[in-house]
Amino acid sequence: MDLSKFLSLIHQKYLFFAKASSYEDSLEGMPTDLDSFMGAGMAEMLDHVINGIWPAVVPNKDQDQAALEKQAAMMVAKVQFEDRAVSTILGPVRAEDYPSHSAIFAAVSNWVDVSCWHTDVSNVESMAMWKIYGAGTAAVCIESTLQAVIEAMTIPDNVAMHAGVVSYLDYQNDYVGPNDPLSIYFQKSRFYDFEKELRIVMHPSIHMDPRTPRAEPGRKIAVDPKKLIKSILVSPASSEWFHELIELVLKEAGFDIVVTKSKIPIRRS
Repeated sequence: MDLSKFLSLIHQKYLFFAKASSYEDSLEGMPTDLDSFMGAGMAEMLDHVINGIWPAVVPNKDQDQAALEKQAAMMVAKVQFEDRAVSTILGPVRAEDYPSHSAIFAAVSNWVDVSCWHTDVSNVESMAMWKIYGAGTAAVCIESTLQAVIEAMTIPDNVAMHAGVVSYLDYQNDYVGPNDPLSIYFQKSRFYDFEKELRIVMHPSIHMDPRTPRAEPGRKIAVDPKKLIKSILVSPASSEWFHELIELVLKEAGFDIVVTKSKIPIRRS
């Protein structure tokens, strides 16, 4: 993060969870193509057509009776298709209330807030992460553990929280399945697999209508920075004075943590 966000964390003492619908990835919080096909009821409709309607039209049967059976089967398929419910983390929603299957998840994502963390599992820093999220010379990387992050937060009573590692998918060919509506918020397009993301997800703990308007860009969660921050890295592009500034800021705020320089060597002009 840049210096301003770091100072905000230290002094204002909150983590910002941005709503999933605000991320640049248009696939964020959305089902894969195959999941959308299955969830939109297309498979059920094909099943009704093949196994319910077509068998009603058979030879050696009174044509009027066959027509009545076919019409009845079509009505059953139509009613089941229109009344189907889609499972979401905010509760089941009636599919017919939305213009499309994807519109359901777009609405739900407006109520799902996410805090994203990079997992440095190989103990090797990512230059890509520095350039994207810590661009410039005045940037720091906060290091913590999942347990420390959770213990540092004050979570509101009306909010459900989940944490987990993100899976990176091929949205055109992968199938996840509808059994766990939460899983959709722990998957991203494989174009972002360099992030090696662990995320914390929050959403209202009560069943609600996702179409309810929400103007807020996300949610501020109160934290104890002294519990949250285990150590700090300063940008590989930073100067010595910036390193000293971060140490001074932390000392004046009552912190006793290690501040080290990034190990990534860069050529200076």
